[in-house]
Amino acid sequence: MRFLYALLFLLPSLPGAAQLLSFDEWYERSINDIYLKPRFGDRGPAEVNNTIDQDVFVAIMNNRNRQRAVSDSLVKLGMERLRKNDHVASMHRFNEAWFAMPINPEVHRAFGAYFRSMKRPLEAHDHYQKGIALDSTNAPLMVEEADVYMEQRYHMQQEGRDKKAEEFLQNALALYQRAYRRMGNDPELTYSLFECHVLNLNCPKAWEFHDKVVAMNARTVEDMYLNRLKAYCVR
Repeated sequence: MRFLYALLFLLPSLPGAAQLLSFDEWYERSINDIYLKPRFGDRGPAEVNNTIDQDVFVAIMNNRNRQRAVSDSLVKLGMERLRKNDHVASMHRFNEAWFAMPINPEVHRAFGAYFRSMKRPLEAHDHYQKGIALDSTNAPLMVEEADVYMEQRYHMQQEGRDKKAEEFLQNALALYQRAYRRMGNDPELTYSLFECHVLNLNCPKAWEFHDKVVAMNARTVEDMYLNRLKAYCVR
């Protein structure tokens, strides 16, 4: 935390007003502004070095022995801006985090969250999967990608595309299960697995995770899932 505050002091200030963009607006602006493209649009080192803010460049270069700390701190700053619906400042910080450490999986998690906020699941999946390829043990990355699949499942179900909805459900379940091996004590992940097993009508697993959710006492079981469980999985 102390390092984050020090980095804040070194970095130039960003505009105070949040700049919320739709995907189309982002796309148009990013054509002429590689600072808005993930990984600076994969441009060459010379162009990136000339594009990145020079104060940021100096701060990163002066801390090359702490590249992961610098990168993680920039990701955190970017996520704070993204939560404030600032698609310009957040992408600037995410790109700076990538510049500090291109192989940091948290950067790709941030890129995924960025496009998820624009309701662009394909782009989000692309970046989440790049992060998982860098760190196949990163459970939060798996959970966030699984959450995107569940969002897609909902939309497919609303459109009556049941086969596609089922495909997304199974994709989400596989990721949740992988993540659960590493963060099994997480209440939200436990609940997500409960939801999946209820939707799948895997009765033994559905009751198992129902009981785990209740034992954790972290959240209330929603009626829609509880009613489905009791109707189809009598015990």
